[in-house]
Amino acid sequence: ALMSIGLGPRLAFASIEDDARAFLTDLGNRAIAELTDKSAPEVERVARFRGLMREAIDFALISQQVLGKYWRQTAADQREEFNKVLRETLIQRFLPLFDKYEGETFDVVSTRTSSKDPSVVAATVNVKAPNGNIAKVEWYMKQSDSTLKIYDFSAEGVRLTISLQDEYDSVLRSADGDI
Repeated sequence: ALMSIGLGPRLAFASIEDDARAFLTDLGNRAIAELTDKSAPEVERVARFRGLMREAIDFALISQQVLGKYWRQTAADQREEFNKVLRETLIQRFLPLFDKYEGETFDVVSTRTSSKDPSVVAATVNVKAPNGNIAKVEWYMKQSDSTLKIYDFSAEGVRLTISLQDEYDSVLRSADGDI
């Protein structure tokens, strides 16, 4: 009966866009609950953040994007080490933002699948401050083995991977590409 009214496939198979919306909503709610708990010791909050990031973020893909043209000439063990260093750098860069949490809320307002790659989806999230100001954040995710992972985001028009690539590229150029 559901198939005859057009609801069957929608109920049976969630789209990547539905998955992305649910993924970001769950991740955001968990991050707020776990990372804004002022009663938790700092070391525990760092461990929670590290766990959430490992679960939700594709650091290998981010590392590849950040290294850009240097990725191919880098040995596998150096890639892995760069991946670890970049992950820890990002943890140290973004964890303090949760110390400044003042009750902001978020809403996934739209999702769209890439026309070039059906495993890639972008989502627009509005983050609303208690004073009513809204910041728009774009999240970029890729599905692999039915699991979504974040591989980039853009806030205030600045994409994380492009910004990091610019930073690392200038250092690598001055070091003749020696990672």
